[in-house]
Amino acid sequence: MNETIHILCVLNPAAGNGLGRQRWPEVASLMKAFKLSYEVLMVEDQPLTKAVLDHIQRTGTGNYAVICGIGGDGTHSQIINALMQYRSLSPDNKLPPYALIPLGTGNDIAKSFGLTARENIFVSDLRRAVATIRYGADYFLDLGKIGDMYFIDALTIGLDPKILTEHNRHKEEIGKYPLLRRLIKGNILYTWCFGLRFWKHDPIEATIVVDGYEWYHGPFVNLIVNNTRVYGSVFVISPDSFANDGLLDVVVFTGHYDYLARYLLSFRTNLREIQKMAENLGSVSSSIQGKSIKISLSRSEAVQYDGEMLPSCDKFDIEVVPRAIQIKVPAEPA
Repeated sequence: MNETIHILCVLNPAAGNGLGRQRWPEVASLMKAFKLSYEVLMVEDQPLTKAVLDHIQRTGTGNYAVICGIGGDGTHSQIINALMQYRSLSPDNKLPPYALIPLGTGNDIAKSFGLTARENIFVSDLRRAVATIRYGADYFLDLGKIGDMYFIDALTIGLDPKILTEHNRHKEEIGKYPLLRRLIKGNILYTWCFGLRFWKHDPIEATIVVDGYEWYHGPFVNLIVNNTRVYGSVFVISPDSFANDGLLDVVVFTGHYDYLARYLLSFRTNLREIQKMAENLGSVSSSIQGKSIKISLSRSEAVQYDGEMLPSCDKFDIEVVPRAIQIKVPAEPA
């Protein structure tokens, strides 16, 4: 085996309701087996992006062969935002590749590249994820950008952010009661919050300009600007998404029934023929690819990106940053 390489592990102890902290001993043991020496940055008392940026400004990046995030989509998004800020402040310093250990709730980003952390009698996906740090292929990942924030997976306006807000509120309330916390969680909690918000959500009028041309004008209940393939943990909403093609995918859900049908048909475990039905469901103007997306709304709406929330607004300028960052993806077969 090759000589030991040194990496920085950024561990979010809150990710996946504490899953990152819980499974860290397994990760550390596998790293030892693969001759990976590591520093651990565990962040609990300050924003993750700031903590990572402060750390690499202090230490530099030259000592790290890889920077590895241990957590879910929000964790990876915040770390990569820190890396992009560092590049802006120190353009002459080379960033090492980024690796993902998917120990969050949804893990959309990691799933888009064939990475999970399942561990049972049939598979040892955590081992494969750690192996990717050392033996993975190099992949140059596009990012979406809105203002000074970057997103990896997707940015959403409309119903999905409302459901996420409802979910986060109820999760905090339920967390006060241990029995309820054990019974109402994961998909059960999301389904409940979906039911609370779905029919209450009124359509929004929007004008969407893609690469300088007005592409859509009319109502929608949900709008996704997608970069990677997997969305919402279990859906493939835009199957033509490739996160290194220099394009973002825009998908408009024009009404409540359109929303329901597309999601039900777009489970990534559905047969391919069923998924094709979702692709052909809407009008020809329901999805498009582009480099620059400008969105004007009839009212201010909150925004979700990579599981995080942005303040409400009625105008959004979004662009793709091609090949923005190098990541490690699996070379070992699943």
